[in-house]
Amino acid sequence: MTDTRLKIKIGTDICSVGRIRKSYERFGERLMQRVLTPAETAYVTSSRHHMLERLAGRFAAKEATVKALGVGWRGVGWKEIEVVRLPSGQPTIKLYGRALALAEKLGLVEFELSMSHEREFATAFVIAYAQI
Repeated sequence: MTDTRLKIKIGTDICSVGRIRKSYERFGERLMQRVLTPAETAYVTSSRHHMLERLAGRFAAKEATVKALGVGWRGVGWKEIEVVRLPSGQPTIKLYGRALALAEKLGLVEFELSMSHEREFATAFVIAYAQI
């Protein structure tokens, strides 16, 4: 019988859309350039009506991911975590650079992401799996 046990790490976050709105009003496009990859920026800005909610959702997803990695933002950059959409529309996480190296060091081989946003808040929940 094959051992199929998994080690699971989780992270969750909630983000105020109002806080993101204030940051965007203060910093404008520089905020998105600092936090989002070009593909994320294209998706977030593709709907001006939902732009701030989408931006808040990506903040929450990235925060939830660093929590699942167990490091907070020490040694991991915003753009090293990317929210990508699968062909089905389901969001997932793609890692680069130091975030990817850390995930590999921890043996994390797969990430799942659930996101939700509405007028006032965006939330994200990340599950990271490692074979043990």
